[in-house]
Amino acid sequence: MNQLVARLLEIGAVVHDEATLKTALADLAERFEFSGYDYAKLLPGDFYVISNLSPDWLKRSRKLDQERRHPIIKRAQQSRRAFIWSGAQQDGAMPEDHTFYETASQFGIRSGVTIPIAISNGGISVLNFVSPKKILRGWEEIDPIAASSAVGQLHALIEQLKVTPSIQESFYLSPKEATYTRWLSLGKTVEDTAKIEDVKYNTVRIALAEAKRRYDICNNTQLVAQAIRRGLI
Repeated sequence: MNQLVARLLEIGAVVHDEATLKTALADLAERFEFSGYDYAKLLPGDFYVISNLSPDWLKRSRKLDQERRHPIIKRAQQSRRAFIWSGAQQDGAMPEDHTFYETASQFGIRSGVTIPIAISNGGISVLNFVSPKKILRGWEEIDPIAASSAVGQLHALIEQLKVTPSIQESFYLSPKEATYTRWLSLGKTVEDTAKIEDVKYNTVRIALAEAKRRYDICNNTQLVAQAIRRGLI
């Protein structure tokens, strides 16, 4: 597994455009006899996946995560370190986790290697290489520091290149929410915004609270950041 990590580090050092990055990740998966890869960014209000796997599988996988029936994502969030997994080795698995393995097997996915890292604002990014094999052998040894470094480098590269996602959750603001968020982006407070727009303080507060609730965003700073990133303000 450390050879895969070393190759992954090389990708981060030599790739400089989106097409080459996606090709390099697909080639890396094939080189180590995986059927494909997916890279997911999971941050409140900012979720997307870059992958060469079936779009139908990616959507099903995301739905299972939202329903808290995705054991790989749950383990990634808890451990924040690389691990291997298999549908044939489910000791201690919760009953709802079996749905994930059964669904994955329908797409020829029975095992994999997962490398998660922590990112800003309590989110994680996760790189998966998946396999049709029931059990992966010879992947027990891994340098967790090197693995995290490799995926951290990949995360930074993807953000820098603004790589087009394979799937991405929609993010929208109503006209009022966008107006209030725009004032916040200019350094105004909620109270300032209410005065500028000639509305009550609670009108602004409730509108912003609804936008944050819709995307599970913790604070106004995150809301502004996501609105700017999506080109909404």
